Amino acid sequence: MREGISTGSCMTAGALASALWQKTGKCPECVEIETPIGRRLRIPVVEASYGRCSVRKDGGDDPDVTDGCEIITSVEFIKDGKGQIFFEAGEGVGIITEPGLKLPVGEPAINPVPRKMAEEHLKPYMGSDSVKITVSVPNGEAIAAKTFNPRLGISGGISILGTTGIVRPMSEDAVKDSLVLELSQIYAKGYRHAVFVTGNQGHKMLEQQFGPLNPVIMVGNHIGFLLEKAADFGFSGILLGGQYGKLMKLAAGIFNTHSHIADGKMEILCTHAALHGACTEVIRALYECRTVKQADDLLKEFHLEGLWKDIVEKAEEKAAQCGRFRVKTGVVFLGNDGVIKAASSGAEEILKEVTVREA
Repeated sequence: MREGISTGSCMTAGALASALWQKTGKCPECVEIETPIGRRLRIPVVEASYGRCSVRKDGGDDPDVTDGCEIITSVEFIKDGKGQIFFEAGEGVGIITEPGLKLPVGEPAINPVPRKMAEEHLKPYMGSDSVKITVSVPNGEAIAAKTFNPRLGISGGISILGTTGIVRPMSEDAVKDSLVLELSQIYAKGYRHAVFVTGNQGHKMLEQQFGPLNPVIMVGNHIGFLLEKAADFGFSGILLGGQYGKLMKLAAGIFNTHSHIADGKMEILCTHAALHGACTEVIRALYECRTVKQADDLLKEFHLEGLWKDIVEKAEEKAAQCGRFRVKTGVVFLGNDGVIKAASSGAEEILKEVTVREA
């Protein structure tokens, strides 16, 4: 299936094209950018108006609501000698209105990795100038209504996303077949313990805490499916690691963690808060939180941080059930900052098997 490019790559290409246009006097027909995973992309560019460059989002074969949308980016050079970079949301790009996301309230919903991509591509042209990058997406507000942005407290448009710069097709059957093949290869090489991570970010965070791990499979949302397959193959132990906002769903027996399938995060927190004796007012405040980070701040305020240990243990118990008790499981919750939020009792034993030891 055909890969596509992320909205972050589109913004970066448009920003680079805008800078080159102003430096050379001619809008380039295409630009080449490097993604965070080292892939180089050659991206067509169309001039929208002077200094404003348009890139058409190509989602490949991924069924994404942003596929085909126009992302217009402009760069303004400011001769102030500070060499700073600022981002501004134009039409159709969302603004963060609730705490708990990766950026503060009031900031454009342009995620950290796309920001870094744009910054790295513009640095050679800045000198001591500062730069303001403005991103617009015509019809972006209507597109965002089909996403989870309104529920997350992002208003006015879409988010500019992408941790790899590449959009990989998400055909369910193709993804599952690939995961089973990868698991089979690992088993054939003699491994009987493995690490399941939900994505690139969780993988990096986990290794920052524990050092290099092997073997590691990026399972996405298909945690339950692959746990069952691991049990069928005969694996001895599986460590599940990643950010707590996704993995906490396991505590409710939710093993396809895609937000379109099931959520239940606040319900899990409220249940465990009630079991800890929290009053109705605290439970109601937790239930009304839009993000796990926001709820976590409330837990600290009410001295209920111990809930995470209970939830991670319940997640391990449910994971063992999912694997029909034929494979030992351990679970590690990581906060948005990469710090360990909680680890289950079975995690330490499996970590010993999957941590790469120096020769």
